[in-house]
Amino acid sequence: MGTTIDLNLQDGVARVTFRTENGIHILDAQARSQLQDVLARLESEENCRVVVFQAEGRTFLAGADIREMHQLTPATAREYSREGQHLMRRIARLPAVTVAAIHAPCVGGGCEMALCCDLRLAAASTRIGLPEVSLGMIPGWGGTVRATRLLGPAVARRLILTAELLDAETALRIGLLDAVFSDDQFRAAIDQRVAQLLTRAPQAAATSKRLTRAFSGEHADDELFAQEANEFGNCFQTLEPSEGMGAFLDKRPPNWEPKPSSS
Repeated sequence: MGTTIDLNLQDGVARVTFRTENGIHILDAQARSQLQDVLARLESEENCRVVVFQAEGRTFLAGADIREMHQLTPATAREYSREGQHLMRRIARLPAVTVAAIHAPCVGGGCEMALCCDLRLAAASTRIGLPEVSLGMIPGWGGTVRATRLLGPAVARRLILTAELLDAETALRIGLLDAVFSDDQFRAAIDQRVAQLLTRAPQAAATSKRLTRAFSGEHADDELFAQEANEFGNCFQTLEPSEGMGAFLDKRPPNWEPKPSSS
């Protein structure tokens, strides 16, 4: 069974929980469909003030489904990117304050989802990053745009081009995370932060969130997201995604040497 997503709404707090039998949560087509349904409910919920995205198991989110992406063509890759961008933008535009409670590795599409949240709070042992370049492609669900907005172009380039998974303290230092807590205190710290958020004036918080989005230029990013999706599709005009994801699935190092053309 794949990733399931549960929604629990109580006392103004919505907890969106990712679960999988093996503890490795993947945003495959089925999970993305479930998440769309969850977001539709949250968008219509007037009494929701805080949304916590959390997970149980070995990962927070391990990203997109590599086997799914391995089948993409340039045209379907652009559609795949636009679908993911739309999903992430729904998270970013939720009126409630959103918290990514990252207890374990947060990778690729999982990191892109965390970038959509207002606060990214992590356990000390977690690792986080955008490793897409190591697979022959680029972040395609808004990651290039949001990382640059949040971190600045120099730090975003370093994050994306190295494809490294950063430890929590490094991610905190560059601004990718907002706070880091010891593993044994993590859940209690999240509950404490949520309780703190609930003491703030709800309309003032919603207005502040709306204005900071507007002032950051997010509403003008449509063209940038379209460009990202186009370039994500262009990656699949090369052999790099096939080699990179094939190597990942085969558990071997990728070979980036140009393939000889057939005569």
